[in-house]
Amino acid sequence: MKSFSLLIKDEARSLCFDSVGITFLSGLRKGEEAILAWTREGRHGGMKYLENFESRKRRFLENFPDAASVIVLGVNYYQKGEYSPGPLKGRVARYAWGRDYHQVISEKHKVLIERMRGFCGPGFKAQSCVDIQPVPEKFAASRAGLGFIGKNTLLLSRQFGPWLFLSEIVTNLELEEDAPDTADCGTCKACQEVCPTGALDQDYKIDARLCIAYLTIEHKGVIPRELRPKIKDWVFGCDECLSGCPFDSKAKQSTWPEFLPREGTGSGIALDELFKIQSNSAHEKKFAGTAVSRANRKQMLRNACVVLGNSGRPETIPYLQKGLTDAASLVRLHAAWGLGQIPGGHASSILEKRLETESDPQVRNEILFVLAENEKRKAIPDDAREA
Repeated sequence: MKSFSLLIKDEARSLCFDSVGITFLSGLRKGEEAILAWTREGRHGGMKYLENFESRKRRFLENFPDAASVIVLGVNYYQKGEYSPGPLKGRVARYAWGRDYHQVISEKHKVLIERMRGFCGPGFKAQSCVDIQPVPEKFAASRAGLGFIGKNTLLLSRQFGPWLFLSEIVTNLELEEDAPDTADCGTCKACQEVCPTGALDQDYKIDARLCIAYLTIEHKGVIPRELRPKIKDWVFGCDECLSGCPFDSKAKQSTWPEFLPREGTGSGIALDELFKIQSNSAHEKKFAGTAVSRANRKQMLRNACVVLGNSGRPETIPYLQKGLTDAASLVRLHAAWGLGQIPGGHASSILEKRLETESDPQVRNEILFVLAENEKRKAIPDDAREA
């Protein structure tokens, strides 16, 4: 008769999980310590929940004192196809092209746990973990043999490259542990060289405060001025360190229909459509069931203003002008900056007029900064500017 470990793996594969491995919860301390050290350095930015990792783990174990094994599950989400740029479009990270993976994988976990309950018998307990429970999942995945952690801080699978969604089921079963993948990136620095903002400034570490994915999704406030041009056309997330990794050559089309582009936003978002959304509830309705719903309306409009500004195209002016009158000061500030990126000095008269009625001090400061920069540009002779 097959062991529980083999039965669980068979059931996971029958549910289309692409990778599955097992490790012990007690063996994850090194990964937990890495998270704690990272947050102590402040490299997690505004993701305050990561500061509470230790207390969250304590609560988890109080509710699940006999937790023993971690079943690590990988889903290949890679979709073929490329983004087609346009002056009124913003680029979306590949993980968000289809349905929100949290929902999709959670549904599969429920089925797998019920099947496990059927053959594991009385006393079986399990907890689904899809980015909610305090499990250092990349470290767990490496310990379970799904791949190794690269210098881009992502799990690199020998079968699927960096394009894996990771999730876990923690159980009280004493299962057979898989051999870990102990490889590393050696001298390769491809991801560090391709990162637009220098977020991968140390081997196997990331500074979230510089990461475009963090800035466009997790970060709630003003995007630092010096980073805005580096965001280029990324309106939600970033794939530079994934597609720039040599392991991208392992990419294979996902077999999960839920992650097809037609199931969500696809590779790009029409930015003019974002400016038609008038409320948070309308934003939530439009992006319901997709990962884009993680960023609220004003965050997405903030991102859109940065992308429109980076395009440098005059046809973006009406949308940036609309952003300049938005109820959210966060949007107005980035719209002012975006207008300042359009060549030809078109922004000055629009911004000067807005300055007459703008009451938010941060937005006023941004407008004054843009106007001053425009004046400096005017002072530069045309031949020097071209040189």
